[in-house]
Amino acid sequence: MAQFARATRRGIILLVEDRDDVRLGLAQLLALHGYLVADAPDGEQALRQLAADPGSFALIVLDLLLPGAISGADLRVRQLADATLCPIPTIVITASDPMPHERQPLHPDEWLEKPFRFDALLGLIRQYVVPEGPAIAFGD
Repeated sequence: MAQFARATRRGIILLVEDRDDVRLGLAQLLALHGYLVADAPDGEQALRQLAADPGSFALIVLDLLLPGAISGADLRVRQLADATLCPIPTIVITASDPMPHERQPLHPDEWLEKPFRFDALLGLIRQYVVPEGPAIAFGD
């Protein structure tokens, strides 16, 4: 089967994750790899950031299980229904194992099960987003 190259985009990665340690750690690692990152601990804050400047986002990394009135799944459904947000690629990360009828309507561009290695997430991100700055070189 032929592989199709994805068009990489410039812009900010919106990282939506309720666990502070995971969200902040991933944001720091992505920044060290040259990416621009915004983060949100819940669906409400993510929606506010997306609504404020939808054209600035190149990718959404979305945890499905979020606290508050807007779950990750709710956020994704709203994103798909909004013509300005729908084109933003989305990587869903989750520790839950939703049933196929729950997973199918989300139409994620990528799906990553927790726990995952950062390299696995970084490999997916590289398919969608161009780093804006130089990556920090790490020694072996």
